[in-house]
Amino acid sequence: MRYPTAIEATSWLDAWTQLRALDVATCADASRIVAAWTFAVGETTWPDWYQYGALAYGWSPDADRLTVTRSQSARPYPLLEELWSSMRASAVTADATQPDATSWVQFDSSPGDWADPTWIGLLRLALAQDGARPIVVAEELPRVRKADRPKTGHWILLALVLSAMLFTPRRRR
Repeated sequence: MRYPTAIEATSWLDAWTQLRALDVATCADASRIVAAWTFAVGETTWPDWYQYGALAYGWSPDADRLTVTRSQSARPYPLLEELWSSMRASAVTADATQPDATSWVQFDSSPGDWADPTWIGLLRLALAQDGARPIVVAEELPRVRKADRPKTGHWILLALVLSAMLFTPRRRR
């Protein structure tokens, strides 16, 4: 799904209406919407943000893990109507508590891309504050061949030996 760079509206409810018009179907889409909305209205205005974000990664209390794989990102988001309902409630709250704020939802500068480590870290931190300890299950990273590895290990050892020799105080007789 292609996202607009930003959504600007006269109220948070109007911003929610514009977001609602986007074609959100997959877990990756929902994760991106949750991240953008969270950074726009704030975590205190929408306290359930991380539960909806973690659900996109397959998190549940029974399966205490966030699955960051292509197959998980392509799955349909399981609670889409509940997500929209919760976001609408937060828009009403934001309009009541922040009437003079500019309703601005950015997609280009906030974390939230599917495998964004900042977004995954924020979700893990919020879940941990609720007592969960989710692990992250990701697709296997490509292996680095021995010939492709940087050869910095030898220089580090040499630098340590030289610094020990140069900066060790000497005894005076």
